[in-house]
Amino acid sequence: MKNLTALALILVLLTACSTEHADYQKNLATAQKLFELHAQEALDEQLALWSKDLVLYPPLYGSDTIGFEEVAVMAKGYHDQFENLAFEADSWLPGTSREGQPDGSVRVYGTWTGEHSSTGKSLSLNSYHYFNFDSEGKIVEQGDFFDAGGMINAVYPKNPVVVSLKAQPGQVDQIVALLESDNGLPATRAWPGCMELEMFVNEASDTIWVTSNWDSYDSYAAYLDWRQNEDTLIGELTPHLLNGLEGLQVNQPNSGYRAY
Repeated sequence: MKNLTALALILVLLTACSTEHADYQKNLATAQKLFELHAQEALDEQLALWSKDLVLYPPLYGSDTIGFEEVAVMAKGYHDQFENLAFEADSWLPGTSREGQPDGSVRVYGTWTGEHSSTGKSLSLNSYHYFNFDSEGKIVEQGDFFDAGGMINAVYPKNPVVVSLKAQPGQVDQIVALLESDNGLPATRAWPGCMELEMFVNEASDTIWVTSNWDSYDSYAAYLDWRQNEDTLIGELTPHLLNGLEGLQVNQPNSGYRAY
């Protein structure tokens, strides 16, 4: 009798776990269509699948959630920057609520492939995505999980800028303090188009090196114009530099980038 009771309980649990939410198949078709439209670069049709109240969790480290308008810009950016972009799903799965009950949401594991438009480098990127839906069947919450930084380093073009600051003897700390102030390198990193920013100090030569990577040299030119004509940082740095402004050297290669 105990064995029969245990068997019945197992059957009940299995049945409960395999119960599919009534909206799952419809929502699954929507999620699959989103990927198809992305590959076709059909932006307007993509946007129609997202709720205007969309909240998306992007894959970039330290990033905040973004909404419908920002997602539209991001999607177009992928369309513009990649050729033959495609997603091959390994496994589509139904999602559950926090209580473990089927809620019609969709999860998927798969791989993105394509070629970057300007570098020609091939993309092969493992990813995981989830989609939650509103009462109208539109995607109202989305999470994208993949190595975005690795993707950028692997296939995106680089527009490097290398800046050296030669300090007067004993003035390295003063320069570093200015660079680390809110109006220093944090403001540089926050400038639109700045993708990477690092600082190094060579104590033997009293030289500070600042290396950065930009989405385009136009973005850097706009930033540099702001620093030279509107901002005060360069003027604050000048008294601490060897031979004044001669101690500040900007190296901005414009062509010939190669990765090995």
